Amino acid sequence: MERLEKQEQIDFLKGVFGSAESIVLASVQGLNAAEVSSLRRQLHQAGVGFKVIKNKLARIAADSTPVKSLFEDFANSTAIAWSDTDAVAPAKVLVKYQENLEKFEIKAGYNAGMRLDLAKVKMFASLPGLDELRAQLLGALNAVPAKLLAQINAPASHVVGVVQARIEKDKE
Repeated sequence: MERLEKQEQIDFLKGVFGSAESIVLASVQGLNAAEVSSLRRQLHQAGVGFKVIKNKLARIAADSTPVKSLFEDFANSTAIAWSDTDAVAPAKVLVKYQENLEKFEIKAGYNAGMRLDLAKVKMFASLPGLDELRAQLLGALNAVPAKLLAQINAPASHVVGVVQARIEKDKE
């Protein structure tokens, strides 16, 4: 690599390290091109960035950022998965991929200023995603007015029930 290319990579990684909601490091060692392409496709569908990186450049980029806690994990062949919007998306996709392909290795993760080991990355992946949280929030917001409306309408429906019973009794 030329010096200019290296500096571009360092700048790119600094940008990722500074803006990402979460980062997961994985090893692509032992994976063939088809397996890596499949992983890239799944990550892209989830809106997650993915790039195989040079460890030395990653260490240089991480040195001046909070991601410095991942310094020791930049070893062997390393790929980085990150998301700027959904914090659990990279972990979800990579953990699911690891379940299907045992030789795939997740090294570590990073979120909210903390380094996550493999167990924490798996726990993080079990959390609901951004879309699931939005659906839960909308459900909770919708439930309150629905219950309020049911309480407001309850006396009227009771009156209607009494009137209906009286009409049926009068018919007999």
